[in-house]
Amino acid sequence: MREFGGRCPSELVELIRRELGGRSPDQLLERIERRWHARWSHTLQEKDEEGRRRSPLEIAEQLLRPGLCAEPACEDGRLITTDSPCPRCARPLHRFVPAQADREPASDRAGTVAAAIRREMLDRRTGGRR
Repeated sequence: MREFGGRCPSELVELIRRELGGRSPDQLLERIERRWHARWSHTLQEKDEEGRRRSPLEIAEQLLRPGLCAEPACEDGRLITTDSPCPRCARPLHRFVPAQADREPASDRAGTVAAAIRREMLDRRTGGRR
């Protein structure tokens, strides 16, 4: 929300509404946290395949959007009903391509920002209790 000046873009509001039609708020929050921790927190300084930096809107959409699997119960390669691997997609959560990332490690600032966002997400989820 900081990156959007405290106002959620209308396309994200619509995406959230659409996703809440098939997932509970807790399931959607788990998706966002899982994807942030597993893939997106370290992309703050990463370039995409075209050599451009990812925008906050693009990252938010990646955190929210449904996966590519045709199985409705699949969440990033695992079935939410049984917490077992999805037999239809059997894909890992993400594909990190080091050759597409910057040649230098992420800056200290990127690591600090990623850690602060993670703490905020945890605080919101637990009501400030850890």
